[in-house]
Amino acid sequence: MSSERAGVKSDFPRALSGCVALVDDKIVIDTETWGARELFEVICSRYFEIGNEGAYPPSWEVDGVDGQDVSSQLTKLNQHIEAMGMVGSLDESNPPVLSISKLPPSRDVMAPWQQMLLWGVMALFLTSVGSFWISAYGHGSNPAGVSPLFQALLYFSIPIILSLIIASNLRLKVARWFDVEIGHIVPIVLPIPSWWAFGIVGALGQKRVDLIPIPSRRALGSIELVVPLVLFLSGTILTVAGLLMTPSYPPDLERSPVIFDTNLLSGSILDSWLGDEVAIRLQWLHPMGIAGIGLSIVGWGLILPIPGLPGDRLLQSILGPSETMKGSTQTSIFLASLFVMVVVFATAKWTPWVFLAFVAAWQRFNPDGSNQPVVLDEYSRLDDHVRSRFVAIAAIILFAGLPAPVPSLEMESYDSGISTSEWPEELQFSTGEEKTLNLDLQPEGVLPVSGWIQIRIEGADADNWELSSPCSENSATCRFQGVTQTETKEFSLTISAPEGDILPHLLIILLEIPGFEKEHVILMTNSSQVGPKDPFWSFNGDSESPLICSDFLIGEEGGNITIEDSYWYFSSDSNMTPGLQEVCLEGHPGAIQRSSNQDTQGRAYAPGLILRSGNDTFGPWRMAIHDSGNRLQVDGEWLVPEGFAANGSVLMHSDLGSAFCPSREVIAEVDTDSNWSYKMENYSAIRLTGSFLGNGSLWLGTTGWLAVCNEEWMVQYRIEESVDVFISPEGIESGLNDGNFWIHNRDQRILSVSVEMHGDSTDGGIWDVDYPNEIINGSVAMASAISDGRDDLERSIWVSADSFGIIIHLSARCPVGGC
Repeated sequence: MSSERAGVKSDFPRALSGCVALVDDKIVIDTETWGARELFEVICSRYFEIGNEGAYPPSWEVDGVDGQDVSSQLTKLNQHIEAMGMVGSLDESNPPVLSISKLPPSRDVMAPWQQMLLWGVMALFLTSVGSFWISAYGHGSNPAGVSPLFQALLYFSIPIILSLIIASNLRLKVARWFDVEIGHIVPIVLPIPSWWAFGIVGALGQKRVDLIPIPSRRALGSIELVVPLVLFLSGTILTVAGLLMTPSYPPDLERSPVIFDTNLLSGSILDSWLGDEVAIRLQWLHPMGIAGIGLSIVGWGLILPIPGLPGDRLLQSILGPSETMKGSTQTSIFLASLFVMVVVFATAKWTPWVFLAFVAAWQRFNPDGSNQPVVLDEYSRLDDHVRSRFVAIAAIILFAGLPAPVPSLEMESYDSGISTSEWPEELQFSTGEEKTLNLDLQPEGVLPVSGWIQIRIEGADADNWELSSPCSENSATCRFQGVTQTETKEFSLTISAPEGDILPHLLIILLEIPGFEKEHVILMTNSSQVGPKDPFWSFNGDSESPLICSDFLIGEEGGNITIEDSYWYFSSDSNMTPGLQEVCLEGHPGAIQRSSNQDTQGRAYAPGLILRSGNDTFGPWRMAIHDSGNRLQVDGEWLVPEGFAANGSVLMHSDLGSAFCPSREVIAEVDTDSNWSYKMENYSAIRLTGSFLGNGSLWLGTTGWLAVCNEEWMVQYRIEESVDVFISPEGIESGLNDGNFWIHNRDQRILSVSVEMHGDSTDGGIWDVDYPNEIINGSVAMASAISDGRDDLERSIWVSADSFGIIIHLSARCPVGGC
């Protein structure tokens, strides 16, 4: 500028330079004005060599003045123009383009008192969550001996708040080290433990990331790593400490506990220290451990590359903001997020994972929905060692901090019985072999389990087998107490097979645990022995046309099977080919009732089956018929008939399983001297006392069994829904002996009585029958059926009843050799 230009007079008595000159003791000021571009160009020229103008002024291609580093010159420039409310930035091109823009407004979203109030409210929310877990698991793990409220503060709220404060302050210090004022973080807490067990949901920064100029990619990565890393480390430490403080013995629980699971690092450390106890303690985890798992999950979630979270900004630091925001890069990341979302939707068993996958895909699909960080110096690339450090730390958090597939899950059956999942289902025996069966008693739930074990063998000639156990004098019953996950017990049973051929038998193990009764069945057999492969004949059809079937193993030469019984015949070919073959017998009316032999559970035996194979003869094999025992017909309330039980008898009922008598001594008693009624649930039992002067009734349902137990014996009945008629002695549709029997009509209507003849005898007058024409409801009538005439006939007597009436069945057949 020329010093001869016109000026204005000033009294400043000092020399000036630049656009102002002193002429004749006057200050000469240029009357021409500069625009913003010229002003910034002059200022920038002090730090950079200015080149071509950029696409969006004010911007220029630049290089460091006098060969100085461009990044350091940018720092000096920004320090100079910050007071003007402006900021400079360099892109990643070569040479870099310097752009001058307005400095984003920088102010705290909340005042300090508002921040403290928010942190206080979040702390109260955390305390309420901690109180929930303290009340759920009791005070057994309380070494400080403080009240429940202080326990919630000490073991849950304070550890989480301290971890967040450390993360916030460390983030603040790292940011200030790079001359960035980033503000504190704000915790987010969901105080509904039934939905989110951990309380802490996340942590957000107070300032928007697009309003905070970050000097470099290194500064961005360093700042964004702090919170996820601190939460991951503190969460891991708290998880380990919480597991160590958790007792191995279950607390007093009033509701189903929540099963927690740790991240990969915590689990590995704890497995090496505690072994199998880790899974046990996680079922009633100490609140400090719950807090640790929550912090670990939040730390791991924050490192994920989801727009708006620190992990995405760390990715921009590693790749560069411009590279990250390229369309091809965003498309690749979006497709990867979409794939992960589909996989999570298809496989996730924990709802928060589904929500997280949806948010990740949606945020990536809608990048405008999240603010992007402002990196001033994109030209300065990350050093390789810095990039490697960022990638390594992020990878450690992602993989070592990987949460379990289901970090929290409410246990379905915390108060349950004994698990039989590891017990065998089949045992192989050879002739005369003795085996010792060791069964682990482990609870299915978490509470201590006590009860009884009953053992019995069912099948043909079951008394030929021998059982012995060291738990009591009576090897058939064993008492166990206080079984827990850490204090398991073992039940040892010695089984001795009989000499000679071994027919299949069932080893019935009844676990009598009040409220959690269970039956486990083990098949005992010789798989290579020719003969039946099942302990019983399966029963199909009805009493008038029974059909029974069973599988038989036939030798290599095949053979022919025969029976000698006038009431049974083969429904299929009796010529057998080698291998496993099904054999079925069909019976004439009265075939089952005619059987004079029954097993200890009241099942009727089928005729012996003989296999002739070449010069060898196998058998006879005699097996009982399943579901062929005594039966009760029930239609609503069932009246207990006279003589059905005696003083001191125990009645036991269940809808499922095998009938048995209770081992426990504490049983509900019913006084029969007055009218009484009792509803029997699954595995419920009552003891009858008194002289039976009153009327008694039972509510039994429509299926299952009823057992009448005395000290020396048990009589069991199958329950079926039908017209309520009872026959004494023996029972409905059971075989009767010649003579008198009584028909009890307990139905609400009058039932007619008729006689039905069966058989192949053509002679008349072979029965002497006396019976009433009808029986009114609520009454008892006597009937009789006596064999008359020929005594070479094979006979069967039984009574059936349905809604059409009562039928007395009389069957007589010629023997196998003929009449």
